[in-house]
Amino acid sequence: MNVEVAFSGSVRSVEALARFLKHLEILVPQPVEAPKVMMADDGAVYVKARFATEVEAWSAGEKMAEVGADIVEETDVLVALAPFAH
Repeated sequence: MNVEVAFSGSVRSVEALARFLKHLEILVPQPVEAPKVMMADDGAVYVKARFATEVEAWSAGEKMAEVGADIVEETDVLVALAPFAH
């Protein structure tokens, strides 16, 4: 899966993002277009991904929320999926 990434952050943020994206590729259907990564002013990392259906978007959001919770617990870096449907 290709991903658009353009932000500057700590090594810890990049490692957390890489871990999140690895799970994204395995756990959810392929997004309709390349996900885009954005970093908020507070250091939270958001992965915006468009899915073919509302059901896919909701399912992806639920699965990745669990992954994101594990990552923030271990790294103190919030990485979250921002799913939406086509």
